[in-house]
Amino acid sequence: MELPRDAEIATARRPLALVGLVFLAIQLAAFSLERPPSWDEAIYLSQVSPDTEPLPFVASRARGITLFALPVLQLGGSLTILRLFLAVASAAALVGAFRLWSPVIGAGAVAAAVLFAGAWPTLFYGSELMPNLWLALLAVAATAILARRLGLRERRSDELVAGGLVAVAAMIRPLDATVLAATLVLLPVGLRRATWSWVGFLVLGLAAGWAPWLVEMTARFGSLGDAFAAAARLGHTGRWSLVENVEQYLALSDGPSIGPVAHPQVPVSGPLWLLGLVVLVVMGLREAHRRGFVRSLLVPVAAGAALGAEYVVFTDAQAPRFLLPAFALIAIPAGLGLASIVIASGARARGRPWRAAWAVIASALVGVWLIQQVVVATRIEEDVTAQRASAVRVGRQVRALAARQPCFVSSESSFPIVAYVARCRGSDLGEVLTSWEERAERLARDGVRPFLALRRARKQDAPAGAVLVRTVPSGGGFAWYVYERA
Repeated sequence: MELPRDAEIATARRPLALVGLVFLAIQLAAFSLERPPSWDEAIYLSQVSPDTEPLPFVASRARGITLFALPVLQLGGSLTILRLFLAVASAAALVGAFRLWSPVIGAGAVAAAVLFAGAWPTLFYGSELMPNLWLALLAVAATAILARRLGLRERRSDELVAGGLVAVAAMIRPLDATVLAATLVLLPVGLRRATWSWVGFLVLGLAAGWAPWLVEMTARFGSLGDAFAAAARLGHTGRWSLVENVEQYLALSDGPSIGPVAHPQVPVSGPLWLLGLVVLVVMGLREAHRRGFVRSLLVPVAAGAALGAEYVVFTDAQAPRFLLPAFALIAIPAGLGLASIVIASGARARGRPWRAAWAVIASALVGVWLIQQVVVATRIEEDVTAQRASAVRVGRQVRALAARQPCFVSSESSFPIVAYVARCRGSDLGEVLTSWEERAERLARDGVRPFLALRRARKQDAPAGAVLVRTVPSGGGFAWYVYERA
């Protein structure tokens, strides 16, 4: 077995710090830290922000990600400070996670970190309060421990660390953590390298991470069965949609940040990106087989395939961020493949100029891809900022109208953003229009000021029992019309 020597491991770890610094620098230079919150972010932020009414927290969500924002917001920090904190923390976590792979794949860990950090969803979500990127980095770290056990000697702390990583992952994304833990348990069993302590710690970690969700949702829904049914219904799971999802994800390869796309058109970059990744993975597995540690590299391949299938096959909602864990894991064999082309080919280039040519071509292609990903990320940020800013303007108007009194706002789009900024309780429009007068009177009797925010192309007659109090431009020929109880 030809594993990296200590000198190669040390040499690989130094550039990883540089990758993290560049990742952080691009986030700070390309994106605005004052970016308004997204739909999901507003819901997470409302759970831990002072002087804010918690927005409805559906059963398909887990509260683990809110712990990232809790200390910043409770100490008086703004969303801008939180974004800075998340950007720094994600860069540090990126370095730490891929650093664990350096004893197994050496310089391949650096290449893997570059491939993952350079993808536009990774860049965009580095400073967003969303769980997918963090689950991805936890998966990279957890699989590194198993890969090291399969390729090197076992350490006493392996089981405890792996169980802890799975526990944190389950607090953030329970279902994703279950898929990850199942892979980490079943693969050693299949390779006849499992131990009772390894399985036990992973199962205990998974149970510990699931526990907060199980306790809360059982209390809210009355039974675990009802809680799981609600989570499945609202979490878009359980539907076989392979062909549609593949088409959608290829169409989303250069944005927007969420699907589905009404008329999906697959850009050329999508299939090329996928083809290049497949080629690098094959070359990485080939290199691992040549060096005698292919079993170690099967760990991220199996876990990445399982996490990818969870969303591509069994989920009927599409967003590129859903695939971040799968991509992070697949980037590991791809990174080894890239390193074998660039470094190994360069080292063996004497008398064989074609090897040096391969190294130059591969480096150039990756460089072009990285530039393209930054361009896509900045364009997507501009688009989402414009969309979110419209809802923020409405929320500020409602907040001014409420004048620090208890309030409730219903909106037909972006209701979490409107309600979070307004510091009101909130809900989707739903059937509110047909029963506005009755609901408004009920809220008023409870001392709550009701508001209604409609985004329309033109002004319409006010709902029964409502009066128009504000008109807020929205862009694209639309405007927000804010109504209050007459």
